[in-house]
Formats: sequence, C-alpha cells, structure tokens
Amino acid sequence: MHPIKKLGLITTIATIGAALAAPLAAFAYDATNTGLNSTGSAAGINTATGQLPIIIGTVISAALGLVGVIFLILMVYSGFMWMIARGDEGKVEKSKETMINAIIGIVIVVAAYAITSYIVQYVSKPATTTAPASGSQTTGGTST
Repeated sequence: MHPIKKLGLITTIATIGAALAAPLAAFAYDATNTGLNSTGSAAGINTATGQLPIIIGTVISAALGLVGVIFLILMVYSGFMWMIARGDEGKVEKSKETMINAIIGIVIVVAAYAITSYIVQYVSKPATTTAPASGSQTTGGTST
C-alpha cells in the first residue's frame, strides 16, 4: 500500500473514532463538581436534577460540543486534503469549499445559540419595576 494511502486510512480511522467518542466525552462531564449547584441554591434557584429545563440544557450543551468536534474534524480533513492535493486545482477548490462551508456552519450555529439565549433571557426576565408608595412624590431628589 502506498504511504499516502496508508496515512489517509489511518487519518480516516482516527477521525471516525474521535467522532464516535465525542458524545461520550460530552456526557461524561460532571456538573455536580463545578459549584454551580451550591451557588444556584444560595441564590434561591431550584437545582434539583431531573427537571425538564435541566435535561434540555444538558442535551443542548452536548449537541453544541458535538458540533464543535465536527467542525474541528472538517477543518482538519479539508486541510489534509489541501496538503495532499499536490497542485491539483480541483482538489484545492474542493478543500477550500469544505473549509468555507464548515466556517459558515459553525457561525450559523453560534449565532443561533446566541440569539436564542438572548431571547430566552429577555423573555424570562421578571419585571422589576416598582411604583412609588402612594401619597409620596419625588421631585429633584426630595420627597414631598
């Protein structure tokens, strides 16, 4: 077997192995040791496990981690394909296209997450406006 083909086979096997192991690494993260639960409890936030929002947040966090791993794999793959193109314009263009598509994909995912996070925080924010006590009016810092 030609050394370049052998290297390609090894890279393919390593990439597939990393892709299959990524979800396991994401779910292996132990959120109980970060101190966030004790901080949340002190702030009056219910931190009981098994609640739907907590489960959804864990799934989204794992999915975003998987998207990041896929992005990294695509960038390494397209860089490797560019290196072994040996000046073949068709292969170079395909590698560039893969890189550009991977970058566009990760930008879309990050933007969607940021927009959704902002909207959820804005919508779920409790109203904190308080009306002045009845009978008291404030004028220029003095009450009458």
